[in-house]
Amino acid sequence: MRTDSVVGNQKGLALVLTLLAISFLVAVTVQLMITIDRQVSLAAAQREQVRLDSMVLAGLNLARAALLADQREENTFNSPQSSWAAFDQEKIKNFAGDVDLRVTVTDLSGRLQVNALGQPALKKYREIWLRFLRSGKFAVASDEEAEALLDAISDWVDKDNTELRQGAEESYYRSLTPPYSCRNDKMTSLEELLLIKGMTPRIVYGDQDHEGIINYITTAGEDGKINLNTAPLAVLQALSSEMIPKLAQELIDYREDEQHKEVLATVGWYRKVSGFPSTISLGDDVLTVTGKYFRVRATATIQQYRRIGTGVLFRADNQEQTLLSWKIE
Repeated sequence: MRTDSVVGNQKGLALVLTLLAISFLVAVTVQLMITIDRQVSLAAAQREQVRLDSMVLAGLNLARAALLADQREENTFNSPQSSWAAFDQEKIKNFAGDVDLRVTVTDLSGRLQVNALGQPALKKYREIWLRFLRSGKFAVASDEEAEALLDAISDWVDKDNTELRQGAEESYYRSLTPPYSCRNDKMTSLEELLLIKGMTPRIVYGDQDHEGIINYITTAGEDGKINLNTAPLAVLQALSSEMIPKLAQELIDYREDEQHKEVLATVGWYRKVSGFPSTISLGDDVLTVTGKYFRVRATATIQQYRRIGTGVLFRADNQEQTLLSWKIE
């Protein structure tokens, strides 16, 4: 009886060990399958990201080609009818295949230049900025706040250390916690605005009740010129204290009409808009119809994967192009 009991115990132990071994092997196999599946997914994701990176760069090159072609056509002005302003999505699809590629080019000369505020001689340009900030579209509560913001921006981008009445220079920024230096030079990134005295995320990016100024301004250029052919409504409205939104929209409708393309070659075209008040002068000295700085945005998408490339191109009069910045997300 004892022998049979021992044998039975050994068989039971062997069975338990066998079951444990099988369970262990099953667990290892499942984990291995999970690991392999994860690696396959990662490899597939990496493959698609490489493809998307290539397509985003292709989008950038499409933009560069369009800007070059427009210049070679001897166009002396930019307009909504320029070849770079709209891309034929069907033609893009023909070479992009299963990748959804979207390319947009924005003429930054239609935006307000932050760095132009560092030039005291451009007083009229500052007045445009003031009307822009006080339009009611942005989280700027009063004329005094708008004046203070402009003083602070001017002090940030000018090269001296002399404070304007409501501005701030090195001593102010060094007194903060943590301390940092005043740039006293041209701003290179719009996000830098948040370092400036009085500036807030609500003003820069907007909130539920206000737009953000970031959509209407640029660090490109500093000549204080505004492209009448590409400026958005909020900028057009700031050109004159008498420019109501309805009149600004009429200018946009006029310039987007292809039959008016050739008329847009001179800054005075706004006087030809039917019903536009003859008493309103937008100031030809601050207007232009050309631009040298362009923002390029290329978005490539395939299934759940997406890559976005954004950058700024400088187009010189001799047809040379310089990529000033490029970032892929």
